[in-house]
Amino acid sequence: MTNLIVAAIDFGTTFSGFAFSLLHEYKKDPLKISTKSWTTGSGGLVSLKTSTCVLFDPTEKFNSFGYDAEEKYSNLALDDNHHDWYYFRRFKMMLYNKMDLTRETLIEDDKGKKMEAIKVFSTAIGYLKDQMLTNCKKQMTGIEESDITWVLTVPAIWDEKSKQFMREAAEEAGICRDKLVLALEPASLYCMYLPLHKDSENSTFGVFKSGEKYIVVDAGGGTIDITVYEVRENGSVKELHKANGGDWGGTKVDELFTSLLVNIVGKGVMEAFSSENKYDFLDLMRDFEIKKRTISPDLNDKVTIKVPISLSETFRKKNPGINITDVTLNSEYREQLTWKGDKIRIEARLVKSLFDGSCKQIVNHLKELFRHSAVKDVVSILLVGGFAESLMLQSTIREAFKNKNVIIPQEAGLAVLKGAALYGHQPQKISGRVCRYTYGVKIVTTFDNTIHPKLKKILHNNIEYCDDIFSIHVRVGQIVEVGEPQVKQTYEVTEPDQTSIGFKIYTSNNKEPTYTTDEGCTYLGTLTTDMPDTSKGMDRGATVHMTFSGTEIAVTAVDRDNPERAVTTKVDFLG
Repeated sequence: MTNLIVAAIDFGTTFSGFAFSLLHEYKKDPLKISTKSWTTGSGGLVSLKTSTCVLFDPTEKFNSFGYDAEEKYSNLALDDNHHDWYYFRRFKMMLYNKMDLTRETLIEDDKGKKMEAIKVFSTAIGYLKDQMLTNCKKQMTGIEESDITWVLTVPAIWDEKSKQFMREAAEEAGICRDKLVLALEPASLYCMYLPLHKDSENSTFGVFKSGEKYIVVDAGGGTIDITVYEVRENGSVKELHKANGGDWGGTKVDELFTSLLVNIVGKGVMEAFSSENKYDFLDLMRDFEIKKRTISPDLNDKVTIKVPISLSETFRKKNPGINITDVTLNSEYREQLTWKGDKIRIEARLVKSLFDGSCKQIVNHLKELFRHSAVKDVVSILLVGGFAESLMLQSTIREAFKNKNVIIPQEAGLAVLKGAALYGHQPQKISGRVCRYTYGVKIVTTFDNTIHPKLKKILHNNIEYCDDIFSIHVRVGQIVEVGEPQVKQTYEVTEPDQTSIGFKIYTSNNKEPTYTTDEGCTYLGTLTTDMPDTSKGMDRGATVHMTFSGTEIAVTAVDRDNPERAVTTKVDFLG
């Protein structure tokens, strides 16, 4: 499938952006990828991504996205007109945390008002899509949407429900189903095209060669995604260990900074300040975001953060007659922090400690990973993603893994976005993946007294069956070739007038689950295979091919007796 244009949308927890790559340019120089620069409303920050915020008016109609939404909402709040509006920020993590995700799932906005999650996500994706098209048309006239392949980034550690949710949100935003690709680990591709890398000793590295192994640590605002690869002889890469990670991203640092303020002024004051003085709260967090990027392990000087006067005023209202400076002097931070007028002066040691939690969790997780046999001889760690630009994280990883080559591309924050654009041109570059779970379907089998427990016995047409059998399709840790069906199973109808065969798909953390009710097993969704022709009665079946190696589970089926005839199948994880 040749595509004139690949458009990549990186929908992040904290920041989002898009990039596009034109086929004729890609052939000459794969790294010629166009991105857009965004400017904050106040003009203080120019970045290649915008804030992941979306604003709807009181009628739930889309108003604005990104820095524009932040600015508009803050201005509404200044005039006290924001109460009926819907403002969502950093909402992507809901998909990582939510176990019972459905199409009807609601999410809460800034003030706890609820809206359908799929509407919020599809609106955000739709906005980025429209911006991309506008920018692209400036460079190339006569573009048809059919010329474009869309690539949407999703964390490799997400489950199938979340991935399907993102796909459906994108389709609702007007992206055609067969023109949409989900990319799980695009940064690994970007790094394969970088001609030279600088490592900690400033020596240079070429692109990874055949047989070389490397770890990609994609450190975003919300999640940290860790994947391990080996370069194959044909230049493609295969995964050596299942994708792993956790929610230890850069937003944890912001949370610790706000907790520090809460510990001084009190929870009630902080809540009142952030809800009544939106503009000032936004300014405070933006100021911290800029400072955060400059904090390094060598920092010895105090850091000054400008605090809006409205925070002190809110404190005075709630605590008449008490001075905020005195409260600071009596707080647990009295040795490390002073608060005078509209400025906080924080000792370097305290500011640096805000990074400890995230950095330690990432390092501990990597240390644990290096104990695995498939990973222990990996010598290169590639650090990418927005949080990878933090000097604190860079230093912590270099310090913890002195015997490894820690490689940080110049544009670490854009590696994911640009990698997604490359992935759209060559998805086959990732040729092998490791199963994160054991996948299978729930079936029944003839009951055997010697092995099956009594409580699993069910009767059907006077025949005894054992229920809840976990029919394994692929096992956790198994390396699967991308694009090749891993499983080919034939299933028969059990009733003469049956018009479809339905299965429940389950996952397990264990290699050899026996029953779908075993500990570690989770119901994932349903697979339905249509069998509309009932003329053969019971003598019917379908051969189902399941592929677990792609970015999403793919299922195709053919008629058992006529392999030329495709059978309609549908997998639903959100039902």
